[in-house]
Amino acid sequence: MRKLGIELDHVGAHSLRHACATRLLQKGTSPKEIADFLGHRDINSVSIYAKHDIRTLRKVADFRLAGLR
Repeated sequence: MRKLGIELDHVGAHSLRHACATRLLQKGTSPKEIADFLGHRDINSVSIYAKHDIRTLRKVADFRLAGLR
């Protein structure tokens, strides 16, 4: 990342996992699917990587609830 001129507070695998989880959440992937993809047993672990914004979470929740009706 430094060679590319990307300046972050944290660099390395953690940053890549965080970016991946955040992007998956933005695309509508459920926290369970993200946890499975990252190899976590507990979906609460996803919150470490994904900074949840209410708007994105609402879209995921609404999509999942609509499928149950």
